[in-house]
Formats: sequence, C-alpha cells, structure tokens
Amino acid sequence: MIKGAIDWFRKNNELHGWAMVVLAGYTYLAQGGRGYIDVSFKWISIYGFSLKPSDIESAIAIGKLPWSFKFVIGLISDNLPIMGYNVKPYMFLMCALGFVAVLMMGMPSWTGEVNTLTVAYLVMQFYGSSADCLTDALVVKNGRNDEEDSTSSLQSISWFMLGVGGAVFGLLGGWLSTDETSDSGVNLSGARLYNLLMAVFPLGLFVLLFFVKEDKSKIRPSFKVLGQQLIRLLVALFSPPFIVLRLIAWLIITGAARFSLSVPSTIFATTNLEISPFTQSWIDACAYLSLSAGVFVYYRFFRHTSFRYIYGVSQVLVGAFGLLDYVLVKRWNVAIGIPDVPFLFFSGAISEVIDRLNTMPFLVMAGQLCPQNMEATFFAALMSISNQGSTIGQFVGSAVQKSYGMTAKNITAYDQTILLRAATTVGCVLLIWLIPDTNAMNPTNAESIKPTNPTLKAIFKWAELDGDDEKKVEEGVKAVEEVKPTV
Repeated sequence: MIKGAIDWFRKNNELHGWAMVVLAGYTYLAQGGRGYIDVSFKWISIYGFSLKPSDIESAIAIGKLPWSFKFVIGLISDNLPIMGYNVKPYMFLMCALGFVAVLMMGMPSWTGEVNTLTVAYLVMQFYGSSADCLTDALVVKNGRNDEEDSTSSLQSISWFMLGVGGAVFGLLGGWLSTDETSDSGVNLSGARLYNLLMAVFPLGLFVLLFFVKEDKSKIRPSFKVLGQQLIRLLVALFSPPFIVLRLIAWLIITGAARFSLSVPSTIFATTNLEISPFTQSWIDACAYLSLSAGVFVYYRFFRHTSFRYIYGVSQVLVGAFGLLDYVLVKRWNVAIGIPDVPFLFFSGAISEVIDRLNTMPFLVMAGQLCPQNMEATFFAALMSISNQGSTIGQFVGSAVQKSYGMTAKNITAYDQTILLRAATTVGCVLLIWLIPDTNAMNPTNAESIKPTNPTLKAIFKWAELDGDDEKKVEEGVKAVEEVKPTV
C-alpha cells in the first residue's frame, strides 16, 4: 500500500509537478477545515451576541452567497487574464482577502460587533468559493498532461483531503470550543482561536502558488468573448424543451421546502441535551464520512434506476428520516432505551447517506447535459444553481423560525418546525414530473438542451465562435440578422 502511494506520487510529480499535486490536496484540506468556521460562527452568534436563530440563519445564508455565483469568477478568469495568466493572479488576490477575513474572525477586537463578523464571514466564503473554482481550473489544465487518467488522479486526492480536513479539523474545533465549566459548555475564546489557526491556510496557499506552474494564456483579455460566453450560457439554460430550466426549478423548490433548522438544532443539542461541542464534532465527523457511503450505494445499486424514481423515493426518505429530529425532541429515543449520543450518531450517518442519494442524480445529469465547448462553464453554473437551492433554504428557514418566535433561549416551537419541514419536503414529490425520466446508463443527451428556435440557434452558434476570427464572427452575426424572430 505504501509502495503504491509512493509510485502514485512519483507518476503525478512527473506529469504535474509536486506543487500541483500538493495544491490539489491542500486546497480541499483547507475547504474541509473551513467547515468548522461555520460552526464557530454559530457559537459566537448564539452565546457571544445572543442573536435570534432566524438572524443567524440569515447571516449564514448571506455569507454563503458567493458559492451560488462562483462560476462568475471562472468566466472572468478564463476571458480576462492578468499579465498573461488566467488563474494565479486571481488566486493571489483571493488568498490575501481570505487571510485578512479569517484573521478578523479570530480577533474579538476586530469583529466585536455582529455586522463586522458577518462581513468577515462573507469575505471568507468569497475566498473559499473562488479558491475552489480556480484550483479546479488548474487541475483540469494540468490533467491534460495525463492522457490515460486525465484529471481523476488529482481529483481523487482532492476529495480524499476534503474528507480528512472536515473530520480532523472538525474534531480540533470541537475540542477548542468545549468548556465544561461554563453554563453553555461552549468556549468562545477557543472558537475564536480556531478561526485564527485557519488563517494559516490562505497564507500557505499564497506561498505555494509561487511554486505552481501555469502556462501563459493564448488569448487576449476580451470583454466581447466574455459576453459571448454569457449569452451562450443563458441560451443553453433557458431554451425549449426547458430540461435544464425544469431541473433548476426542482432544485430551488426542494431547497426551499427542505429549509434549514441548523441553529435551533445546535441550541437544542447544546442547551437541552447538554452535549459538548467536542462530542458534536465527533457526530459531525461521522456524518461527513458517511457521504462516501452514499456515493457507493448509488453507483453499486442505482445506476440503472430512473432519475425520476430515485429523486421521488429519496425525497420521501429525506422527509421521513428528518422526523428523527422530532423523535429526539420528544425524547422518544430515551423512552425506548436509546441514549442521545448513539441516536445522533445513527441519525446523522443515515441522513447523510440518503442526502447523497438525493443529490447524485443531479451531479450525473449535470455532467450529461453540458454542451460541447462550454463544459466547464455550464457545469460550474449548474453547481452554483444547486448551491442557490440550499441558500434559499436557509433564508426560508430564517423566515420560519422568525414566524414561530424562536430566540436563543426559547426554541419551544422547534418540534413544530420539524413537522412542517417534513411535510413540505415530502410534498415536493408532486412535482417529480420536472425530472427527466432517464438514468446514468441511458444519458440525457446534451443535444436535447440546444435551442430549436431559429433565432436562438443562430445566437447560440454565434456565441460559440472564436472571438479572434473576424470572418467567422461576421458570418455568425449575419446569420442572426437574417433569421426572423418567431412569435
């Protein structure tokens, strides 16, 4: 096993260089580590600022907005190189912003007010989403040197390090955030210290970039080409027969229906059940690692199953297993002899497996639907839209918690909101017709999303052309002008 790992590193070192291999793992290790910054943000907001759960949910949703638009940084970096380079100059800038933002989140004197803490959190997420997008771009470019394996070797280490970072640094954060002597059991100074430690990652990434090789861009900065890419993307997204538009509608509606209750859940576990942050971090680590089990179950048993069937069944299961939180609140698990911590380990793990089954069809369809010559942009756009679904769910969760009058010291309506979420989640099955009735082994062809309207077809063709080829551009524009709009 050790010999195999050494051989793997040697091969990738020859193909990509050691710095690129380290970058692929380092960026996702840092992303896993940033996961606990979300938790520390909750601790500080609840026990430091005494904010209402609804306000905290809104702040987290605002902070996560950059993930909903991260494809924009990809479009900009692809078409507007700086000093001849598409990726590294933008990453240097993002690292500087990320270092300052995370450092601020660890310094009470700098973020002693909730507004400044939220702004720092927003900038930190902007750095994280941009670093993720730009690293993926470098991975794809360097993967072209490996004709046999393409990008899979670098991607495999990325996903592996994401899991390691989420589990290991989550446990570190839980340990630092625990104070058994305090009334809440939370050590706010420890939560701040964790944020300070995470400032090492953007600083380390900044240094590592000096060793990463990037070929100079062959294109000149062009807002015209950027506009063409945007037009082509919009035409592909919103043209008949509206396959992508229907998929987007499903993601947004189900995201809103499955609204977030993460803050009252955290308060209930800490205050009512008196479970320490360290124990909660073990539960989260177990759930984090369970994602891999969900991927295995899908590819082992459901690849030949209709996307529509998987979405329908998994949507019902997501709503049904969400009622395990209701069982916990009502203390029924204790009544039948199951302690809280083992129950939370089980419910967290099984919920993550089902959640992964619920998201895998979208990941497969997103890959199948990408039109030729705009695969990266289209896939990134779909991923961003997927993130928008969860962000909308947090805003809806904030509104629900506010309507039920929840506060940091009063979450008596938590059980009612759990029932409401289960009902709305299961109710989405009525819209299952939005999902294409195909499967992973019988793909939804990308040709099916190309426009059929003559005007849109001409625009799509024009936007696909090389902006530097004036003759082709003139032909494309002429084709657009000659087509009469259809009513």
